[in-house]
Order: sequence, then C-alpha cells, then structure tokens
Amino acid sequence: MLVPLVLVAVSALATAVALVDVLQDGNGDLVVLLTVVLVLLVAAGTAVLRARSAVPLRPDLSTWLRRQAAATGEPVGRLADRCVAAYRAGLTGESSAGTGAGPVPAPRAARQ
Repeated sequence: MLVPLVLVAVSALATAVALVDVLQDGNGDLVVLLTVVLVLLVAAGTAVLRARSAVPLRPDLSTWLRRQAAATGEPVGRLADRCVAAYRAGLTGESSAGTGAGPVPAPRAARQ
C-alpha cells in the first residue's frame, strides 16, 4: 500500500517542480496542462489513502503488536495479518496454511 502512495507523491512533486519552472517561463498552455496533472495526482493520492482499510484496535492490542513487531523484527502489518489469519482459522476450523500464519504467542498479561 505504501508503494503506490510513494509513487504518486514523487510524481506530484516532480509535476509541482515542473509547474514552477513553467510559471517562470510564462507558457500558459503548459501551465494549464501541468496544473490539471497535479490535481489528478493529488486526487489519486487521496484515493490511495482512502482505499486502505483501517480496523480500529484496542490500545492494549495495538501496544502488543508494536512491541511484538519490535521484538521479532517483523513489520507490524504482517504480524497483524498473521494474527487475524490465525484467529480466523481458529473460528472457522480452516487451516491457515498458505497464509503465512503461524502460531502467535499470547501477550504476557493473558498468560498469567
């Protein structure tokens, strides 16, 4: 999800720089074209940000995810994906094989 956003942001930055350069030269047609392109890139960036599905987490779960990710070196998003896949497999009885979901250790507070 981050790659498309970075691509749009870099394209918007390059277009903005080109727009500033063209404004100094005074080429009206190119100013209009680059302004339209810049507006479209901003709209695309907004669409990319809105397409990301957010699931609100309890603060303790969010803290656990960050700590577990820091301890294992695994990205938080991947760890969250594995946790949800393991939970779904437990609810449905389906195997989580192929999803990369392995056993996820419980936080210490739950073990005590």
